[in-house]
Amino acid sequence: MIRDPQGGQDDRIPELYADGILDVGFGNGMVRIDLFSLSPLRKDENGQPLPAIRQRVVMSLQGFLSSLGAMDGMRQRLEAAGILVPNGVPNVAPADAAPRPPGPFAVAAPTAAMTGGSLPSPVAAPAPSMPVPPKSPNFG
Repeated sequence: MIRDPQGGQDDRIPELYADGILDVGFGNGMVRIDLFSLSPLRKDENGQPLPAIRQRVVMSLQGFLSSLGAMDGMRQRLEAAGILVPNGVPNVAPADAAPRPPGPFAVAAPTAAMTGGSLPSPVAAPAPSMPVPPKSPNFG
């Protein structure tokens, strides 16, 4: 029997999905991070979904610096597992894959070992059109 030291409390923690970070700013001693998701309603001229701010995370500078350390630790674990390829391109990419935005790492194509079984056929997702991030009056 598995014992839950929190008495099932973690089942009630609300979760938030975000496609990414749209803007990060610093003002009045606080770091503000705008999280976005692609809008199902707002589209660009090519019919691609536009980003929409869904949530803002506000934290102290010390909290932000601590979170960077936690994220870097996760990046290192993902690299060690072969899920991320450091400073490179995916291990395997379909010929018709959409281009990815530049970044410090690339997501490796899933392998049967990573997913625990057979792999579905790769489907290239359309690359979202990313306009200039909106500037909020809350950012200094």
